[in-house]
Amino acid sequence: MSEKTNKLYFLKMRIKNHPLFADNLEFSLMSDARVLESTKSQLTHLAGNLWLNNIITIVGKNATGKTTIMSTIIGMLKLLLYRMSIDQTSLQDIFIGSEPIKITTYFYGEDKTLYKDEITFNLDQDNPNKKWIIDNEIIYEKKFSGRSTKKNILNFKNIKPLFDRNKLGDMASSILSPDDSIFRLVLAKKKYDIQSVSGNLMLANVNALFYGDKDVPNEILNYLDPTIEYLKIEQDRDESGQVKILYRLKFKNREEEINATAFDVIEHYLSSGTAKGITLYGNVIAALQTGGIIFVDELENHFNHAIVRSFIEDFSDPKVNINRAVLIFSTHYSELLDDLERGDEIYIAKRDGKIQLQRYSSSDVRSDLNKSDVFESDYLGGTAPEYSAYMRLKKATKKAVNDNRE
Repeated sequence: MSEKTNKLYFLKMRIKNHPLFADNLEFSLMSDARVLESTKSQLTHLAGNLWLNNIITIVGKNATGKTTIMSTIIGMLKLLLYRMSIDQTSLQDIFIGSEPIKITTYFYGEDKTLYKDEITFNLDQDNPNKKWIIDNEIIYEKKFSGRSTKKNILNFKNIKPLFDRNKLGDMASSILSPDDSIFRLVLAKKKYDIQSVSGNLMLANVNALFYGDKDVPNEILNYLDPTIEYLKIEQDRDESGQVKILYRLKFKNREEEINATAFDVIEHYLSSGTAKGITLYGNVIAALQTGGIIFVDELENHFNHAIVRSFIEDFSDPKVNINRAVLIFSTHYSELLDDLERGDEIYIAKRDGKIQLQRYSSSDVRSDLNKSDVFESDYLGGTAPEYSAYMRLKKATKKAVNDNRE
């Protein structure tokens, strides 16, 4: 019988000195509001006062940095947990400027251990390709105390470093690549079961079709497009080792089966919403089965609101989300906020020169107000399009139409 493996949970991230972000921008899964009996089933209880939200949304108007924030979080998690190098993650494209960037990430291990990983990234001026490298990384470790208040859980004051990259010795330094994290030392030492990290950021505005299993379940097909009888996605490798995909699609009341080896053929028969819905459903199932983290950019894109809500409900229903998976999604659709009972499930993205994140639970808003009304009314500032911009757009549209008549 194999020994039980302790799971490692992502808790929080802080970004400092990135030219696109407001200084010390924070993103956290940790609950900072009261845990009520009516909503506790939607949270994951780790220990003591440490609870995690299973759903987090980042809502904001266009160009407020929602995708950039999510890409940064995904890139950091893959750097730390997947043992990837910087240039194998999205960080290589997100890091800009020439000044050092510092990112601090917090984790909790089921062996009641907390970790704080501080990385300072710097631009390698000697590299002709201007690659980003890890200038220094310090990892702290401490035992979780059940007596800790929520504010003190991540207090590492007076804790000595577990690992200091610059003090590992010449041998370790010679083996370690300058763009690899030393958090792998923690993973090797504790053999944690890490959360899977998946996302559709590259597919938010691109039509594609992927699914983990050969047969796409009829339930999701009937839900998205009831005219489809079946869809099978078969994979094989040719003699050169390249993956070949065969799509087999059949509609009800039609005898012929449609075969295609490229998605651009299949997309003539499937709506973009159906294709994205199938792909997203596959990612959702994988996250729910493993207790992983799934990032979805613009969840409402090409979906009707009922389908969007059904995906969210999968993560809030404890009978479905038995492995405590986490959904992190961005949206422009403020009405979705009214479906979220807890204010700490919502981050407002704003941009006034730099990208900012404000947690709804930290704002001084009456609890009886609809969250969507608060967002649309610009009560928090920076959430509604500026009236002057609206008037300029209206004037430009009128001019374009009138000019075309002349």
